Amino acid sequence: MTRFATFGLGIAALAAVPAYAGGPVVPAPEPVVVAPVPLAPSPLFAGGYVGGGIGYAFGGSDDVGIDPDTFDSFRRGELELKGPVGEVHTGYRWQQPGSRVVYGVEAMATLGEVQADEEVGNYKSSSVVKWAATLKGTLGYTVRPDTLLYGFAGYSVGRSEYDVVGPLGVINEDRDLDGYVVGLGLEKLLDDRWSVRGEYQYSNYGKEDIESGNGRFSTNDTPEYHTLTVGVNYRF
Repeated sequence: MTRFATFGLGIAALAAVPAYAGGPVVPAPEPVVVAPVPLAPSPLFAGGYVGGGIGYAFGGSDDVGIDPDTFDSFRRGELELKGPVGEVHTGYRWQQPGSRVVYGVEAMATLGEVQADEEVGNYKSSSVVKWAATLKGTLGYTVRPDTLLYGFAGYSVGRSEYDVVGPLGVINEDRDLDGYVVGLGLEKLLDDRWSVRGEYQYSNYGKEDIESGNGRFSTNDTPEYHTLTVGVNYRF
């Protein structure tokens, strides 16, 4: 064997040593990539809020029926309650993450001139709802992430003044109202704090028999009316 052949075999042997010196070569494992789990969107309508609105009451119906003690009852006009109103409200709502259902409670105070006047024959009558306070429950559904459609029902109290003046005497009665409200609303978010809403509400305060001061005749006070309002909410 020549000197050059021996030298070449030595180089080959040295080159092979690293491959066998540490045993078999194990390939590195591929990295495992875990896809992130998407989080449910945060509730947009949950939490407390305050707000206010303006509107108009209309479509009220209150028959003035006089029941004198000397002859049969007869109708003396119809009071169609209507007029502008203003309201302030506060409430709290719950909405689970990922759910479209929203429910809550709301308290509202309403002021305005919901009133009517009527004159039939020798009888003049009038009715005015001075104020109302309402506590209602709400249940809604987000038709879009930023838009809530809801319904509500609740208990309402208030104060009214009822007057009838005629040949048989005078009725002048301040009445404590006690009734219920039902309605529908739509609310649209403007940003993470402010929203606008519109509502339709039907108010009914039952029936109460009212007698004239001299006891000669009586009538039923039956205030009911519809209200459309627009307003704003601020969530905190």
